[in-house]
Amino acid sequence: MRVGRAVVAVGDQDAAIDWYGRALGFAVLFDGEAFPGFRATHVGPGAAAEPGVWLMPRLRDGATTDDGGAGGHEEAEPLLVLFSDDLDADAERLVRSGAPPHRGPEGAPGSRSLHVRDPWGNVIVVVETPRE
Repeated sequence: MRVGRAVVAVGDQDAAIDWYGRALGFAVLFDGEAFPGFRATHVGPGAAAEPGVWLMPRLRDGATTDDGGAGGHEEAEPLLVLFSDDLDADAERLVRSGAPPHRGPEGAPGSRSLHVRDPWGNVIVVVETPRE
């Protein structure tokens, strides 16, 4: 088995496509109706058959809201861990996109990481690419 998609609940799929593109460099892998009335939006750093993120419409039944996620803005478990070949450059891009790190960069050289929240409160951890 291998990772296919991580699921991210968002309030606005078009805004999420924009943010994930600007902040993380993700491209649209698929954006269309998976079945009548259900928009499936997948973004990621590679090809459609590679791991990516499914930007799923947030439920409107009170289970989650658009106010920063079900858990609010207290520290939450990470939704996604991304590897970075240039943590400093990626941190700058995140700041420019409106998502400054709320934790980090921290750690020893070669294993530093930072934590950011997307506009919907989901925690994303960016770590320096592990060296072999």
